[in-house]
Amino acid sequence: MKKRKTTTPMRCAGKMSAACILFTLCAAQAHDPAAFATGRAGTEGGPSSFVAPPQASAFAPFAPGVKVRWDEQFLFVESHGLPTHNMMTGITAWQQQVPLPQDYTGANAWRIPLAPVPAATPIPVENHFLRGAIALAVNGVPIFNPQNNRGELSYEIGELDQWGGHCGRADDYHYHIAPLHLREIVGPDKPIAYALDGYPIYGLTEPDGSAPVDLDMVGGHSVEALGYHYHASEKYPYVIGGFHGEVTEREGQVDPQPRAQPVRPALPPLRGARITDFVIHGNLSELTYDEGGATRKIAYTINGDSSVTFDFPDGRRETFHRREGTESPPPPRRPRGE
Repeated sequence: MKKRKTTTPMRCAGKMSAACILFTLCAAQAHDPAAFATGRAGTEGGPSSFVAPPQASAFAPFAPGVKVRWDEQFLFVESHGLPTHNMMTGITAWQQQVPLPQDYTGANAWRIPLAPVPAATPIPVENHFLRGAIALAVNGVPIFNPQNNRGELSYEIGELDQWGGHCGRADDYHYHIAPLHLREIVGPDKPIAYALDGYPIYGLTEPDGSAPVDLDMVGGHSVEALGYHYHASEKYPYVIGGFHGEVTEREGQVDPQPRAQPVRPALPPLRGARITDFVIHGNLSELTYDEGGATRKIAYTINGDSSVTFDFPDGRRETFHRREGTESPPPPRRPRGE
């Protein structure tokens, strides 16, 4: 098992850009309750509409970049899918994708069952759910199966950065192992994620610091204070071993779940490349990688109309617009006082 590296903050230089503002918004630790607890979804109800379900509190440290709303059945979580920590550094098996904001809002928000129902027969994640997310981290970043869509363990073949994530074919950032580093932010008494069946995922220990005991085949157990919950691990299956609760598997993924919206066609893997740095300079994001001993760089700009202009190492410049049938997330507004 590789030693886990310490996270480092996202670096932004120069004037605030749409991408940089997005990271700044997401990084806020204190939250505006009005921005965080948006109330009962789709109703005008009375005061009870604004009593947040207990599941909502885990997402509070990441407001206003992460917002929640709810109805009688689900907690809906809205985000742009980008973490506050840096990304991409350390990847040695790169798919040539880069982090772009996603529109996980409105009808495309994540939904967490408020009253999860135990499954008659738990479904393992091994060789199931190889597409899409199996859980949502409390920072609004989806967590995929530890196996990639080819059935390989992403962490063990160098596909992941030092925070356990990478970008998919839609330039969508997501984790493939549990983001254990989030416990430093949320505290020991809160989960670091919720599985899409509705059950919480805690870190390596119980809230009191004790080691979990009597875990079942999917990595969970029930205790009086917390009820049923999962525990992440530093070895396979890293996140959960399967779903204790009811989920629907359709076309290789948990259904329903939000869709990532691609801007450009997916690219093939770049064999032998190693990502060494990722930074934001104003409107410009730069990813630096080593290929065969040569240092190369890909730069891209999120434009005002949400198109993205790429400058490739071979000198090509291409601008991509949101594909037909998808919508672009609106550029985040500059916080007051900036």
